[in-house]
Amino acid sequence: WNPAAITGFERTSIDVSLQILSPTGHISSRVDQNAFGSMGPGQTMQGETSSEAGPFMIPALGIIYVPDHSRFRFGFSALGVGGFGVDYKTEMPNAITTPQPPNGMGFGAISSEFQLLQLAPTVAYQLTDKLSVGFAPVYNVSTLEVNPFPGASPDDANNYYFPSYPKGPRTSASGFGYQAGLQLRDLAGFYLGLTYKSTQKFNDLNFDSYDESGNERTFSFNMDYPRIISFGIGYSGIAGLELMGDIRYIDFENTDGFREAGFDQTGAITGFGWKSIMVYALGLQYSVTDRLPVRFGYSYNQNPIRSEYAFYNVSSPAIVEHHLSGGLSYKLSRISTLSLAAQYGFENSIHGEWVNPQMGSIAGTDVENRLSTLFLVAGVSFGL
Repeated sequence: WNPAAITGFERTSIDVSLQILSPTGHISSRVDQNAFGSMGPGQTMQGETSSEAGPFMIPALGIIYVPDHSRFRFGFSALGVGGFGVDYKTEMPNAITTPQPPNGMGFGAISSEFQLLQLAPTVAYQLTDKLSVGFAPVYNVSTLEVNPFPGASPDDANNYYFPSYPKGPRTSASGFGYQAGLQLRDLAGFYLGLTYKSTQKFNDLNFDSYDESGNERTFSFNMDYPRIISFGIGYSGIAGLELMGDIRYIDFENTDGFREAGFDQTGAITGFGWKSIMVYALGLQYSVTDRLPVRFGYSYNQNPIRSEYAFYNVSSPAIVEHHLSGGLSYKLSRISTLSLAAQYGFENSIHGEWVNPQMGSIAGTDVENRLSTLFLVAGVSFGL
């Protein structure tokens, strides 16, 4: 998070890790009898479907180079920093997972997968014994697959008078931004850090798909990565114990792809409609021995999805708020250390009314998303 912090390293190091994400998602819906007027349904429909997405493998690499007798530090990181995914099968009587009209009233099977990789060459400089600064240009690669894709205009190529959303096959986009930070260290045992991460501007995600009749069709969607401002404080004035806390602001509501919400005049969803959020995190590390530090952490983030926009986020339910984590490291040798960690995101839910491009929010309906997450991480560090 803070490029200035690498000045704390006294020797060149290489870190590699693998993170496994296992989400547990559920989507349920209720549509009262005749909630859609003449279009039905003839009786109340209510049901729940569980996601079969995951586990997802997220690798990471970090390298820090420490020149001899220099105040400079140089680094490079390749990190998977974001993503989501669901996989809901077509299922009755869950209205939201019934086929698209005219054979049902929902989206049919709903699947999505989003991943974001960031590459950041980093330089940091120790201005004084207590103050360091750092800077990193950031290159981003994102991949997205959403089926069906409501960000595209529905089409009626087969002339059945029931337009449907096309599939959004896997595609990718690239983007650029930067992050900068400063760190104050060893102020009577306290450490302070401040980081600014710019909006990461992406080119369009361009999809090659098909319409209802199997004809080739292309469409685009733009989604940037929000700017993030972070402040951190640490304390190491107690032998064997380190305490730390972070406060972070993530500016979703001023970011393309997240700012907009609702349907345009063609029936396409314009964006996720996420609000900007605060994130709060606390952690501690206790050294049981010189070779065995253990760690515990807790974090809370606000839910970025408003209830009135729940329907637009059935394929992107980033709603977990509370996270509990633990881990440890063990020094295998003079140059190598093994680290293990786990984090559990407690289940949270969000629900709102069904929204139709022509009818708006529909009374007598409800769509609910529930999600919990489990992360497992293993990594090895080499100090050269």
